Amino acid sequence: MTVPMEPAFTYISQYERDTGLFSPSLTGLDLIKVGLDFSSCPAETEAGQQILQQYHRLAQEVKSVEYHRMDLAERGEAVLRLMYRDVMKKYVALESSVTAMFQKGQYNCVSATLLYVALAKEAGLETTIYKTTDHSFCAIQSDGRLIEVETTNPYGFDPGTKKAIPSNKKGGSSWAVIPQQHYRNKIVISDRVLASLIGGNISTLAMRENDYRLAVPLSIARYEFTRKEETTAARQVKEEFDVVATNYVNHLQKTGRVLAALDWMEQAIGTWPTSPIWQDCVDMVVHNSVSAYLTQNRVDQAQEVYNTWQDRLTERARNDVALNLFIGTMDAGIKGLEPRQALAFLQIMEENPVASTIQGAAKLRENRELVWRQQVTSLADQQKFLEAAAVARQGVQALGTSRILSSLENQCLGNHAITIHNRYADLFNRKKYEEALEVVQQGLMEVPGNRTLQADLNKVQRLLRQ
Repeated sequence: MTVPMEPAFTYISQYERDTGLFSPSLTGLDLIKVGLDFSSCPAETEAGQQILQQYHRLAQEVKSVEYHRMDLAERGEAVLRLMYRDVMKKYVALESSVTAMFQKGQYNCVSATLLYVALAKEAGLETTIYKTTDHSFCAIQSDGRLIEVETTNPYGFDPGTKKAIPSNKKGGSSWAVIPQQHYRNKIVISDRVLASLIGGNISTLAMRENDYRLAVPLSIARYEFTRKEETTAARQVKEEFDVVATNYVNHLQKTGRVLAALDWMEQAIGTWPTSPIWQDCVDMVVHNSVSAYLTQNRVDQAQEVYNTWQDRLTERARNDVALNLFIGTMDAGIKGLEPRQALAFLQIMEENPVASTIQGAAKLRENRELVWRQQVTSLADQQKFLEAAAVARQGVQALGTSRILSSLENQCLGNHAITIHNRYADLFNRKKYEEALEVVQQGLMEVPGNRTLQADLNKVQRLLRQ
Protein backbone atom coordinates (compact mmCIF):
# COMPACT_ATOMS: atom_id res chain seq x y z
CA MET A 1 0.00 0.00 0.00
CA THR A 2 1.14 3.54 -0.71
CA VAL A 3 1.23 6.38 1.80
CA PRO A 4 -2.15 8.18 2.01
CA MET A 5 -2.24 11.78 0.85
CA GLU A 6 -3.44 13.05 4.19
CA PRO A 7 -1.72 15.39 6.65
CA ALA A 8 -0.44 13.87 9.87
CA PHE A 9 -2.75 16.31 11.68
CA THR A 10 -4.67 19.54 11.21
CA TYR A 11 -4.08 22.29 13.75
CA ILE A 12 -6.43 25.22 14.27
CA SER A 13 -4.90 28.09 16.23
CA GLN A 14 -6.63 29.95 19.04
CA TYR A 15 -7.01 33.02 16.81
CA GLU A 16 -8.66 30.94 14.07
CA ARG A 17 -11.05 29.41 16.57
CA ASP A 18 -11.98 32.84 17.94
CA THR A 19 -12.28 34.73 14.65
CA GLY A 20 -12.42 32.21 11.84
CA LEU A 21 -9.55 34.11 10.21
CA PHE A 22 -6.03 33.03 9.33
CA SER A 23 -2.98 34.56 10.99
CA PRO A 24 0.70 33.63 10.77
CA SER A 25 1.04 34.56 14.45
CA LEU A 26 0.39 32.05 17.23
CA THR A 27 0.10 32.17 20.98
CA GLY A 28 2.82 30.64 23.11
CA LEU A 29 0.51 27.73 23.94
CA ASP A 30 -0.26 27.26 20.22
CA LEU A 31 3.45 26.97 19.49
CA ILE A 32 3.93 24.22 22.06
CA LYS A 33 0.78 22.33 21.05
CA VAL A 34 1.54 22.33 17.33
CA GLY A 35 5.16 21.53 18.13
CA LEU A 36 3.87 18.45 19.95
CA ASP A 37 1.77 17.52 16.92
CA PHE A 38 4.83 17.79 14.66
CA SER A 39 6.68 15.64 17.21
CA SER A 40 3.98 12.91 16.91
CA CYS A 41 2.91 13.55 20.50
CA PRO A 42 -0.52 15.23 20.38
CA ALA A 43 -1.56 17.33 23.35
CA GLU A 44 -4.44 14.92 24.01
CA THR A 45 -2.09 12.03 24.84
CA GLU A 46 -0.83 11.34 28.35
CA ALA A 47 2.69 12.39 27.41
CA GLY A 48 1.34 15.51 25.73
CA GLN A 49 -0.64 16.47 28.85
CA GLN A 50 2.42 16.07 31.06
CA ILE A 51 4.47 18.31 28.78
CA LEU A 52 1.72 20.94 28.74
CA GLN A 53 1.69 20.92 32.54
CA GLN A 54 5.45 21.57 32.50
CA TYR A 55 4.94 24.38 30.04
CA HIS A 56 2.11 25.93 32.09
CA ARG A 57 4.41 26.08 35.13
CA LEU A 58 7.03 27.89 33.08
CA ALA A 59 4.41 30.22 31.59
CA GLN A 60 3.08 31.12 35.04
CA GLU A 61 6.57 32.04 36.18
CA VAL A 62 7.30 34.37 33.26
CA LYS A 63 3.89 36.01 33.74
CA SER A 64 4.67 36.73 37.37
CA VAL A 65 4.95 40.19 38.90
CA GLU A 66 8.64 39.56 39.47
CA TYR A 67 9.27 39.19 35.75
CA HIS A 68 7.16 42.17 34.81
CA ARG A 69 9.13 44.40 37.16
CA MET A 70 12.17 43.76 34.97
CA ASP A 71 12.88 45.88 31.92
CA LEU A 72 12.44 44.13 28.56
CA ALA A 73 16.08 43.14 28.12
CA GLU A 74 16.32 41.72 31.65
CA ARG A 75 13.09 39.84 31.11
CA GLY A 76 14.33 38.38 27.81
CA GLU A 77 17.52 37.14 29.46
CA ALA A 78 15.57 35.73 32.40
CA VAL A 79 13.41 33.67 30.04
CA LEU A 80 16.55 32.09 28.54
CA ARG A 81 17.94 31.32 32.02
CA LEU A 82 14.63 29.71 33.02
CA MET A 83 14.69 27.38 30.02
CA TYR A 84 18.14 26.11 30.95
CA ARG A 85 17.28 25.89 34.61
CA ASP A 86 14.15 23.78 34.21
CA VAL A 87 14.15 22.15 30.75
CA MET A 88 17.24 22.07 28.57
CA LYS A 89 20.26 19.96 29.43
CA LYS A 90 22.05 18.75 26.27
CA TYR A 91 22.37 20.09 22.74
CA VAL A 92 21.74 17.38 20.11
CA ALA A 93 21.96 18.74 16.58
CA LEU A 94 19.49 16.28 15.03
CA GLU A 95 16.97 16.32 17.89
CA SER A 96 14.15 18.72 17.01
CA SER A 97 11.35 16.94 18.89
CA VAL A 98 9.49 18.98 21.49
CA THR A 99 8.91 15.72 23.33
CA ALA A 100 12.64 15.04 23.64
CA MET A 101 13.24 18.59 24.83
CA PHE A 102 10.78 18.34 27.72
CA GLN A 103 11.28 14.66 28.60
CA LYS A 104 15.05 14.30 28.12
CA GLY A 105 16.30 17.87 28.06
CA GLN A 106 17.69 17.30 24.55
CA TYR A 107 17.30 20.23 22.16
CA ASN A 108 18.60 21.87 19.02
CA CYS A 109 18.26 25.36 17.55
CA VAL A 110 14.69 24.79 16.31
CA SER A 111 13.17 23.35 19.49
CA ALA A 112 15.10 25.80 21.68
CA THR A 113 13.94 28.77 19.61
CA LEU A 114 10.36 27.52 19.65
CA LEU A 115 10.34 27.27 23.46
CA TYR A 116 12.00 30.66 23.86
CA VAL A 117 9.54 32.40 21.53
CA ALA A 118 6.60 30.72 23.27
CA LEU A 119 7.74 31.81 26.74
CA ALA A 120 8.72 35.27 25.48
CA LYS A 121 5.14 35.71 24.28
CA GLU A 122 3.85 34.64 27.69
CA ALA A 123 6.21 37.20 29.24
CA GLY A 124 4.83 39.98 27.05
CA LEU A 125 7.92 40.27 24.84
CA GLU A 126 7.82 40.99 21.12
CA THR A 127 9.97 38.59 19.11
CA THR A 128 11.42 38.38 15.62
CA ILE A 129 12.32 34.92 14.39
CA TYR A 130 15.08 34.17 11.89
CA LYS A 131 16.01 31.18 9.77
CA THR A 132 19.12 30.45 7.73
CA THR A 133 19.94 27.38 5.65
CA ASP A 134 20.79 25.31 8.71
CA HIS A 135 20.02 27.39 11.79
CA SER A 136 17.27 29.28 13.57
CA PHE A 137 17.35 31.90 16.30
CA CYS A 138 15.39 34.96 17.36
CA ALA A 139 15.54 38.48 18.73
CA ILE A 140 13.43 40.57 21.09
CA GLN A 141 12.44 44.22 20.95
CA SER A 142 13.89 46.38 23.73
CA ASP A 143 13.93 50.17 23.81
CA GLY A 144 13.65 50.43 20.04
CA ARG A 145 16.36 47.94 19.21
CA LEU A 146 16.52 44.24 18.44
CA ILE A 147 18.52 42.07 20.79
CA GLU A 148 19.50 38.73 19.27
CA VAL A 149 19.10 35.53 21.25
CA GLU A 150 21.23 32.46 20.48
CA THR A 151 18.89 29.99 22.15
CA THR A 152 21.27 27.02 21.94
CA ASN A 153 23.52 28.56 24.63
CA PRO A 154 22.49 29.48 28.19
CA TYR A 155 24.56 32.67 27.83
CA GLY A 156 23.36 33.42 24.30
CA PHE A 157 21.25 36.48 25.14
CA ASP A 158 22.67 39.46 23.26
CA PRO A 159 25.72 37.63 21.82
CA GLY A 160 28.97 39.53 22.10
CA THR A 161 28.36 40.91 25.58
CA LYS A 162 30.39 39.74 28.57
CA LYS A 163 28.42 37.76 31.16
CA ALA A 164 29.27 36.42 34.61
CA ILE A 165 28.86 32.67 34.99
CA PRO A 166 28.85 30.50 38.14
CA SER A 167 32.35 29.62 39.34
CA ASN A 168 33.63 26.90 41.64
CA LYS A 169 36.66 28.98 42.53
CA LYS A 170 36.51 30.55 45.98
CA GLY A 171 36.57 34.30 45.84
CA GLY A 172 36.78 34.32 42.06
CA SER A 173 34.51 35.06 39.13
CA SER A 174 34.19 33.52 35.67
CA TRP A 175 33.03 35.29 32.59
CA ALA A 176 31.73 34.17 29.23
CA VAL A 177 31.43 35.95 25.92
CA ILE A 178 29.31 34.23 23.28
CA PRO A 179 30.60 35.43 19.87
CA GLN A 180 28.11 37.54 18.00
CA GLN A 181 26.97 35.36 15.14
CA HIS A 182 27.19 36.40 11.49
CA TYR A 183 24.25 34.61 9.92
CA ARG A 184 24.32 34.67 6.14
CA ASN A 185 21.14 34.76 4.09
CA LYS A 186 18.93 34.93 7.15
CA ILE A 187 15.26 35.57 6.59
CA VAL A 188 12.48 36.52 8.99
CA ILE A 189 9.96 33.75 9.53
CA SER A 190 6.57 33.56 11.19
CA ASP A 191 5.48 31.58 14.23
CA ARG A 192 3.85 29.07 11.90
CA VAL A 193 6.98 28.51 9.86
CA LEU A 194 9.05 28.17 13.05
CA ALA A 195 6.73 25.45 14.38
CA SER A 196 6.76 23.72 10.99
CA LEU A 197 10.56 23.46 11.15
CA ILE A 198 10.07 20.84 13.87
CA GLY A 199 8.16 18.68 11.39
CA GLY A 200 10.58 19.48 8.60
CA ASN A 201 13.60 18.23 10.51
CA ILE A 202 11.82 15.10 11.72
CA SER A 203 10.58 14.43 8.21
CA THR A 204 14.11 14.72 6.81
CA LEU A 205 15.42 12.19 9.33
CA ALA A 206 12.54 9.84 8.52
CA MET A 207 13.36 10.07 4.81
CA ARG A 208 16.90 8.92 5.49
CA GLU A 209 15.41 5.70 6.87
CA ASN A 210 12.92 5.46 3.98
CA ASP A 211 10.15 5.97 6.54
CA TYR A 212 7.80 7.80 4.20
CA ARG A 213 4.76 6.87 6.27
CA LEU A 214 6.07 9.44 8.73
CA ALA A 215 7.85 11.81 6.37
CA VAL A 216 5.06 12.40 3.85
CA PRO A 217 2.14 13.07 6.24
CA LEU A 218 4.34 15.41 8.30
CA SER A 219 5.31 17.30 5.15
CA ILE A 220 1.69 17.60 4.08
CA ALA A 221 0.81 18.88 7.56
CA ARG A 222 3.58 21.50 7.29
CA TYR A 223 2.29 22.67 3.93
CA GLU A 224 -1.33 22.81 5.04
CA PHE A 225 -0.32 24.65 8.22
CA THR A 226 1.54 27.41 6.33
CA ARG A 227 0.00 27.46 2.83
CA LYS A 228 -2.15 30.58 3.39
CA GLU A 229 0.93 32.58 4.33
CA GLU A 230 2.38 34.47 1.38
CA THR A 231 6.05 34.73 2.34
CA THR A 232 9.35 33.42 1.05
CA ALA A 233 9.64 31.13 4.06
CA ALA A 234 6.18 29.65 3.48
CA ARG A 235 7.02 29.04 -0.17
CA GLN A 236 10.13 27.21 1.00
CA VAL A 237 7.91 24.94 3.11
CA LYS A 238 5.99 24.05 -0.06
CA GLU A 239 9.24 23.36 -1.90
CA GLU A 240 10.43 21.14 0.96
CA PHE A 241 7.11 19.26 0.81
CA ASP A 242 7.61 18.81 -2.93
CA VAL A 243 11.04 17.32 -2.27
CA VAL A 244 9.71 14.82 0.27
CA ALA A 245 6.77 13.80 -1.91
CA THR A 246 8.85 13.42 -5.08
CA ASN A 247 11.48 11.46 -3.14
CA TYR A 248 8.69 9.12 -2.09
CA VAL A 249 7.64 8.67 -5.72
CA ASN A 250 11.24 7.87 -6.61
CA HIS A 251 11.43 5.43 -3.69
CA LEU A 252 8.35 3.59 -4.96
CA GLN A 253 9.90 3.32 -8.38
CA LYS A 254 13.30 2.17 -7.10
CA THR A 255 11.65 -0.58 -5.07
CA GLY A 256 9.91 -1.92 -8.17
CA ARG A 257 6.47 -0.39 -7.61
CA VAL A 258 6.33 1.38 -10.96
CA LEU A 259 2.56 1.57 -11.31
CA ALA A 260 2.18 2.70 -7.69
CA ALA A 261 4.72 5.48 -8.33
CA LEU A 262 2.86 6.67 -11.42
CA ASP A 263 -0.55 6.49 -9.70
CA TRP A 264 0.64 8.36 -6.59
CA MET A 265 2.33 11.00 -8.71
CA GLU A 266 -0.81 11.49 -10.80
CA GLN A 267 -2.93 11.96 -7.69
CA ALA A 268 -0.36 14.30 -6.15
CA ILE A 269 -0.12 16.70 -9.08
CA GLY A 270 -3.90 16.73 -9.22
CA THR A 271 -4.13 17.61 -5.52
CA TRP A 272 -1.42 20.20 -4.91
CA PRO A 273 -0.01 23.06 -6.99
CA THR A 274 2.64 21.90 -9.43
CA SER A 275 6.19 23.23 -9.36
CA PRO A 276 9.50 22.83 -11.19
CA ILE A 277 10.38 20.14 -8.62
CA TRP A 278 7.28 18.16 -9.58
CA GLN A 279 7.96 18.64 -13.28
CA ASP A 280 11.46 17.23 -12.84
CA CYS A 281 9.91 14.30 -10.98
CA VAL A 282 7.35 13.65 -13.73
CA ASP A 283 10.06 13.73 -16.38
CA MET A 284 12.34 11.40 -14.46
CA VAL A 285 9.72 8.89 -13.30
CA VAL A 286 8.15 8.52 -16.74
CA HIS A 287 11.59 8.16 -18.34
CA ASN A 288 12.67 5.55 -15.79
CA SER A 289 9.35 3.69 -15.96
CA VAL A 290 9.50 3.39 -19.73
CA SER A 291 13.14 2.28 -19.51
CA ALA A 292 12.31 -0.33 -16.86
CA TYR A 293 9.50 -1.82 -18.94
CA LEU A 294 11.71 -1.89 -22.03
CA THR A 295 14.45 -3.68 -20.07
CA GLN A 296 11.85 -6.34 -19.24
CA ASN A 297 10.78 -6.48 -22.93
CA ARG A 298 7.35 -5.20 -21.91
CA VAL A 299 7.01 -2.84 -24.84
CA ASP A 300 3.23 -2.52 -24.64
CA GLN A 301 3.39 -1.33 -21.02
CA ALA A 302 6.17 1.11 -21.90
CA GLN A 303 4.09 2.49 -24.77
CA GLU A 304 1.05 2.83 -22.50
CA VAL A 305 3.03 4.86 -19.95
CA TYR A 306 4.31 7.14 -22.69
CA ASN A 307 0.86 7.61 -24.23
CA THR A 308 -0.61 8.50 -20.82
CA TRP A 309 2.08 10.98 -19.78
CA GLN A 310 3.52 12.45 -22.97
CA ASP A 311 1.46 15.64 -22.79
CA ARG A 312 2.74 16.31 -19.25
CA LEU A 313 6.41 15.96 -20.10
CA THR A 314 8.74 18.78 -21.00
CA GLU A 315 9.73 18.82 -24.66
CA ARG A 316 13.20 17.54 -23.89
CA ALA A 317 11.92 14.67 -21.74
CA ARG A 318 9.22 13.81 -24.29
CA ASN A 319 11.85 13.54 -27.02
CA ASP A 320 14.16 11.45 -24.83
CA VAL A 321 11.40 9.05 -23.79
CA ALA A 322 10.09 8.75 -27.35
CA LEU A 323 13.60 7.93 -28.56
CA ASN A 324 14.06 5.28 -25.86
CA LEU A 325 10.69 3.79 -26.74
CA PHE A 326 11.57 3.79 -30.43
CA ILE A 327 14.88 2.04 -29.74
CA GLY A 328 13.33 -0.43 -27.31
CA THR A 329 10.55 -1.28 -29.76
CA MET A 330 13.08 -1.94 -32.51
CA ASP A 331 15.34 -4.04 -30.28
CA ALA A 332 12.42 -6.15 -29.09
CA GLY A 333 10.84 -6.34 -32.53
CA ILE A 334 13.82 -7.78 -34.40
CA LYS A 335 14.84 -10.16 -31.64
CA GLY A 336 14.55 -13.76 -32.84
CA LEU A 337 13.42 -12.85 -36.37
CA GLU A 338 14.94 -14.18 -39.55
CA PRO A 339 16.96 -11.49 -41.38
CA ARG A 340 14.33 -10.86 -44.05
CA GLN A 341 11.62 -10.55 -41.42
CA ALA A 342 13.83 -8.27 -39.32
CA LEU A 343 14.53 -6.00 -42.29
CA ALA A 344 10.81 -5.88 -43.11
CA PHE A 345 10.07 -4.91 -39.51
CA LEU A 346 12.69 -2.16 -39.61
CA GLN A 347 11.15 -0.91 -42.85
CA ILE A 348 7.88 -0.44 -40.99
CA MET A 349 9.74 1.40 -38.17
CA GLU A 350 10.82 4.02 -40.72
CA GLU A 351 7.24 5.31 -40.56
CA ASN A 352 7.65 6.22 -36.89
CA PRO A 353 8.09 10.02 -36.46
CA VAL A 354 11.19 9.42 -34.33
CA ALA A 355 12.86 7.81 -37.37
CA SER A 356 13.08 11.27 -38.93
CA THR A 357 15.15 12.65 -36.04
CA ILE A 358 18.94 12.53 -36.11
CA GLN A 359 19.18 10.05 -33.21
CA GLY A 360 16.28 7.94 -34.42
CA ALA A 361 17.61 7.72 -37.96
CA ALA A 362 21.06 6.78 -36.65
CA LYS A 363 19.66 4.01 -34.45
CA LEU A 364 17.46 2.67 -37.25
CA ARG A 365 20.44 2.55 -39.60
CA GLU A 366 22.51 0.88 -36.88
CA ASN A 367 19.92 -1.88 -36.51
CA ARG A 368 19.59 -2.38 -40.26
CA GLU A 369 23.37 -2.61 -40.55
CA LEU A 370 23.40 -5.09 -37.68
CA VAL A 371 20.92 -7.39 -39.46
CA TRP A 372 22.95 -7.30 -42.67
CA ARG A 373 26.14 -7.95 -40.71
CA GLN A 374 24.58 -10.94 -38.96
CA GLN A 375 23.61 -12.44 -42.34
CA VAL A 376 27.13 -12.00 -43.66
CA THR A 377 28.70 -13.47 -40.52
CA SER A 378 26.34 -16.47 -40.58
CA LEU A 379 27.27 -17.34 -44.18
CA ALA A 380 30.96 -16.77 -43.53
CA ASP A 381 30.81 -19.12 -40.56
CA GLN A 382 29.54 -21.76 -43.01
CA GLN A 383 32.53 -21.08 -45.28
CA LYS A 384 30.16 -19.61 -47.91
CA PHE A 385 32.47 -16.68 -48.48
CA LEU A 386 31.38 -15.71 -51.95
CA GLU A 387 27.71 -15.72 -50.98
CA ALA A 388 28.54 -13.77 -47.84
CA ALA A 389 30.40 -11.15 -49.90
CA ALA A 390 27.36 -10.80 -52.19
CA VAL A 391 25.09 -10.23 -49.19
CA ALA A 392 27.50 -7.65 -47.79
CA ARG A 393 27.42 -5.85 -51.14
CA GLN A 394 23.59 -5.88 -51.11
CA GLY A 395 23.68 -4.39 -47.62
CA VAL A 396 25.95 -1.56 -48.73
CA GLN A 397 23.58 -0.83 -51.63
CA ALA A 398 20.56 -0.90 -49.31
CA LEU A 399 22.18 1.43 -46.79
CA GLY A 400 23.86 3.69 -49.32
CA THR A 401 27.21 3.28 -47.61
CA SER A 402 28.68 1.18 -44.83
CA ARG A 403 32.34 0.90 -43.91
CA ILE A 404 31.58 -2.17 -41.80
CA LEU A 405 29.82 -4.08 -44.57
CA SER A 406 32.36 -2.97 -47.19
CA SER A 407 35.13 -4.26 -44.94
CA LEU A 408 33.27 -7.54 -44.44
CA GLU A 409 32.81 -7.90 -48.20
CA ASN A 410 36.55 -7.52 -48.74
CA GLN A 411 37.29 -9.99 -45.95
CA CYS A 412 34.90 -12.56 -47.41
CA LEU A 413 36.35 -12.14 -50.90
CA GLY A 414 39.81 -12.53 -49.46
CA ASN A 415 38.78 -15.68 -47.63
CA HIS A 416 37.15 -17.01 -50.78
CA ALA A 417 40.39 -16.32 -52.69
CA ILE A 418 42.33 -18.28 -50.06
CA THR A 419 39.91 -21.19 -50.54
CA ILE A 420 40.46 -21.08 -54.32
CA HIS A 421 44.21 -20.84 -53.84
CA ASN A 422 44.18 -23.91 -51.57
CA ARG A 423 42.23 -25.91 -54.15
CA TYR A 424 44.58 -24.71 -56.91
CA ALA A 425 47.66 -25.57 -54.84
CA ASP A 426 46.38 -29.07 -54.18
CA LEU A 427 45.81 -29.71 -57.93
CA PHE A 428 49.09 -28.08 -58.90
CA ASN A 429 51.06 -30.18 -56.43
CA ARG A 430 49.42 -33.29 -57.85
CA LYS A 431 50.50 -32.06 -61.33
CA LYS A 432 46.94 -31.64 -62.50
CA TYR A 433 47.85 -28.40 -64.21
CA GLU A 434 44.88 -28.09 -66.54
CA GLU A 435 42.42 -28.49 -63.68
CA ALA A 436 44.44 -26.09 -61.59
CA LEU A 437 44.25 -23.55 -64.42
CA GLU A 438 40.47 -23.84 -64.62
CA VAL A 439 40.13 -23.41 -60.87
CA VAL A 440 42.27 -20.28 -60.72
CA GLN A 441 40.63 -18.74 -63.80
CA GLN A 442 37.19 -19.26 -62.22
CA GLY A 443 38.50 -17.76 -59.01
CA LEU A 444 39.70 -14.62 -60.76
CA MET A 445 36.29 -14.23 -62.34
CA GLU A 446 34.81 -14.34 -58.82
CA VAL A 447 37.54 -12.24 -57.17
CA PRO A 448 38.95 -10.07 -59.97
CA GLY A 449 42.39 -8.63 -59.41
CA ASN A 450 43.25 -10.81 -56.42
CA ARG A 451 47.08 -10.79 -56.34
CA THR A 452 47.44 -14.29 -54.94
CA LEU A 453 45.24 -15.83 -57.61
CA GLN A 454 46.88 -13.73 -60.33
CA ALA A 455 50.27 -15.07 -59.22
CA ASP A 456 48.87 -18.61 -59.28
CA LEU A 457 47.55 -18.05 -62.81
CA ASN A 458 50.89 -16.75 -64.06
CA LYS A 459 52.71 -19.68 -62.50
CA VAL A 460 50.52 -22.41 -64.00
CA GLN A 461 50.43 -20.72 -67.41
CA ARG A 462 54.26 -20.52 -67.56
CA LEU A 463 54.49 -24.18 -66.72
CA LEU A 464 51.92 -25.15 -69.40
CA ARG A 465 53.78 -23.13 -72.07
CA GLN A 466 57.00 -25.05 -71.53
